[in-house]
Amino acid sequence: MLIPKVEFLDDIQATDEYQKQLNALYLTVSDNQYQTLTVLIDLNTYGTAVFGLLDCGIDLPVERIKRIHHSFSDDLALIEVSLDSSKGQRLLEQLLALALYENTYDISGQPHARSVCLWLFDQPITETLKYSLYLIGQTYGMGTNKRRYLRYWDPRVLVLLTHIWTDEQKLQIYQLGLAHVHYVDWNNKTTVLSLPTADEVYPAANIEIALQQLKPLPFRFSQQQWSLLEQIEWMNMIVRQLKEQIIITGQVYEVVIGQALLIAKRQISQQQAVKNIVKSLEQKKDKGVEV
Repeated sequence: MLIPKVEFLDDIQATDEYQKQLNALYLTVSDNQYQTLTVLIDLNTYGTAVFGLLDCGIDLPVERIKRIHHSFSDDLALIEVSLDSSKGQRLLEQLLALALYENTYDISGQPHARSVCLWLFDQPITETLKYSLYLIGQTYGMGTNKRRYLRYWDPRVLVLLTHIWTDEQKLQIYQLGLAHVHYVDWNNKTTVLSLPTADEVYPAANIEIALQQLKPLPFRFSQQQWSLLEQIEWMNMIVRQLKEQIIITGQVYEVVIGQALLIAKRQISQQQAVKNIVKSLEQKKDKGVEV
């Protein structure tokens, strides 16, 4: 994919939408007194040329994550930004502009990849963190110990996974030391996925025993989960079309996921599913339900 020109990012930064999201991001940093930002970059989009878009980007120390799957042409990489310096703040602002650019131009008929993926605050880059991020991208196939990969780092996949993962699977991620994961969603909004603690997942159980029974990663998905995962490309295609007309809310995802499951069960065609989605959203809107 062709890398955007710096002028394109300047245009994004001049918009009210960008300024709104930047202010919200800085408020998050201030409220939580975050000192550093670690960003997961997918080099499969532009390669290392992406760093040329950033001030001093070519001098940034970059940590590569072990290749999750042999079919990838390049790596996932981590960069760490200090938020108490003007240089670090400038990098944050440029990364946000790039994330909004990639999402803005991911439109129907012209899907756009994501290079700026997950935002992790106060998560220094360590070998443990790198391995954890590698491990989340691994999953066992149905009934086997053969590993498959999971593109969880792509915000378009992650937002659907938040509806697919069980509480126990979310806890598996929390146990890796990742309590909060930020990303830019379909609405160009910086969103946070807060992973549940053991107390929240097992409120009435013996926590120690429950954690002993919690299976370690890689994930093992149910048949229904696999059915939905196999429909992610179709679901993203639908959301890509809907986002030009409506705000993509949790209600919208639930409607799309419900129809995707019917497709996976071969109960309806994709064409019928689209009709059902439009009808369902229109009915919700008529009833005053936010969609």
